[in-house]
Amino acid sequence: MSKAASKKLVIIESPAKAKVLKSYLGKGWDVVASYGHVRDLPLNRIGVNSESLEPTYTVLPKKRTVVAKLKKVASAYDEIYLAADPDREGEAICWHIYMLLQAKDKSFKRIRFNSITRDAIKAASAAATEIDMDLVDAQQARRVMDRLVGYKISPYLWRTVGKGLSAGRVQTVALRLIVERERAILSFVPKEYWPIIADFEQNGSRFQTKLFKFKGKRADGDKYSPPTKEKADNVLHISKQAEWKISSVDEKNKLRKPGPPFITSSLQVTASGRLSMSPSVTMRIAQDLYEGFEIDGETTGLITYMRTDSVRIEPPAIESCREFITNKWGQESLVPKVRRFRSSGGAQDAHEAIRPTDVKRTPELMKSILDPRHLKLYTMIWNRFVATQMVDAVIAETVVLVEGSDVVFKAAGQKIVTAGFSVVDPAQLKVTSEIPALVTGDVDLINLSAEQKFTKPLSRYSEAALVSEMKKKAIGRPSTYVSIIATLKKRTYVELKDKKLWPSEVGIVTTDLLVRLFPHIFNVGFTAELEDLLDLVASGKKSYKDAVSQLYTPLAASLEDAMRRLPEIKAGMIKETEEKCPLCGKMLLEKMGKFGKFLACSGFPSCRYTRPLNEPAEGVISDVLCSKCKKNMLLRQGRYGRYLACSDPKCDFTQPVPVGVKCPVEGCIGELVEKTSRKGKLFYSCSRYPDCSYAMWNKPINRECPRCGFPLLEERKKGVFCPSCKKMID
Repeated sequence: MSKAASKKLVIIESPAKAKVLKSYLGKGWDVVASYGHVRDLPLNRIGVNSESLEPTYTVLPKKRTVVAKLKKVASAYDEIYLAADPDREGEAICWHIYMLLQAKDKSFKRIRFNSITRDAIKAASAAATEIDMDLVDAQQARRVMDRLVGYKISPYLWRTVGKGLSAGRVQTVALRLIVERERAILSFVPKEYWPIIADFEQNGSRFQTKLFKFKGKRADGDKYSPPTKEKADNVLHISKQAEWKISSVDEKNKLRKPGPPFITSSLQVTASGRLSMSPSVTMRIAQDLYEGFEIDGETTGLITYMRTDSVRIEPPAIESCREFITNKWGQESLVPKVRRFRSSGGAQDAHEAIRPTDVKRTPELMKSILDPRHLKLYTMIWNRFVATQMVDAVIAETVVLVEGSDVVFKAAGQKIVTAGFSVVDPAQLKVTSEIPALVTGDVDLINLSAEQKFTKPLSRYSEAALVSEMKKKAIGRPSTYVSIIATLKKRTYVELKDKKLWPSEVGIVTTDLLVRLFPHIFNVGFTAELEDLLDLVASGKKSYKDAVSQLYTPLAASLEDAMRRLPEIKAGMIKETEEKCPLCGKMLLEKMGKFGKFLACSGFPSCRYTRPLNEPAEGVISDVLCSKCKKNMLLRQGRYGRYLACSDPKCDFTQPVPVGVKCPVEGCIGELVEKTSRKGKLFYSCSRYPDCSYAMWNKPINRECPRCGFPLLEERKKGVFCPSCKKMID
């Protein structure tokens, strides 16, 4: 037997992890990386048999060199261990590698670990098992379902709405949530209400109350407060003439329990609220924490696997946590009985919740190792985990009722009696303001006021709120949340403005069309059913073909009907106008395209005049000439914002839109033009870039600063600002 054959080969996804595993496993082990997926459905065809529903896989073009290297390296080993991530995707990666490398003289084993630490890797290598084909089938079923929807329906969108669009089994349902929320906001009718506030005083202590009851009927909150000024004035009139007394002071202690340890969705939502991190940033930082940092000369993972929807914690981790709490805060801080949490229905229990790999690595000890963002997320995870085994917090809640005539006001306050778990995780314990010590008896009315307010609609989804809603409705899985949102933004179906997701015009039209033609496929309930079905496949209770057939049968029927209605649908997407083409004089048509509605010449293809629907009728920009052929330029709207294009269909020259302000850099002869950043944000830069790198985020104003003489100013929300002297201009 050769020297290499006496060793064991481990194949893992990441080259960074490969180095760590090699150092942990030591002599007798070699480790190589596959760099993620090596095989998938073909790129240029559907790759799924329409009768058997069986997939056909090919080596990814970018991975041919990697696969060739893996085959060459593996040929020298008898024992090969596959160690991709411990989830369905990881299991599938292992199976694909096995299918490419399998040989009669080789033994293949599967290694699964939930954290990258020496003990976890050693234990996993000693407990290697077979590839779980049920998990592989679940991943294949999901992949095939997504491929069937994408490849069957997306071409329909190209023929009806615009090229480059796509439909997705989960993606379109997530977009539907955003569109439906937008419609609810636009159709919302505000209702007037008049909350009434009263300030009272007893023995020198002042406290504020809200109207609670009027003539025996509840009146607190926007639902019960007086709906008109006349009714509010009536309450005020009676209140001013009444004699007031505190009729009851009700004090109760309430227990607050800590929340469960983080799962993927709760981590993303909480990081968004507390740390202002988007879900994608949160997962990128969590990935770093999982893969590890160098501690005492050894790379060590700091948290467990971050793609999970289970709140389960392994017993050794719980015991270690409880021992840490006892040593640091004393036995009285430890919850007497081990606190366990129940995962939501449909959660996969393949691996643990997100927790620190070693509770003794406190955030204080990690300050010298982690940068601020990694430290903040690690601290949040560590605090949440430790809090799970600490005693409940005790909150004293006081409710005071003040009565006069037919009017009752209420005041409520809270204070912390026992901090409990909030010693380590105070962000979990939110309490209202405290009210002074009061007793039943007379009080003096100090102030009385009513303010007109209007009910507000639900807010648009933030990225984190959409993740939370997807989790709640069982749309997608932890590994897909970030990629789904990224796809919606990439396809310009949604736009992120003020940290909220706004559906674009093309997003709304696409959603309406898909829901109308494929109501069963893009239904929230049906999508959730498919997720449950995939879970049954993963547990061996359903077959791959049963799962895929449940999607394919209604898909095929809906697609057949949609194709029959294609002429009708296409005709409905075009609207005649009374405006003539400024280039050839033929009538313009209103059409829908990839970037929304636009006007196009009915003389196409001989005349290619187009312009966005919301742009002014003067589509030709007469004061800007094409640098290539000297003809007029057209203002157009593209994926990355506005731009100028030559009006001659034979000329392909384009350029950014000038804003009429010269570059302020001394000696530069350029002018400022509109540009769009990689993240889709509008900015303004010099037309002579890269020779001149001057750029600014805010819109420039062609006006000299009266203070310092700087040649331009900028437009801000609060007014006009000078970027040179850094002051607002009156």
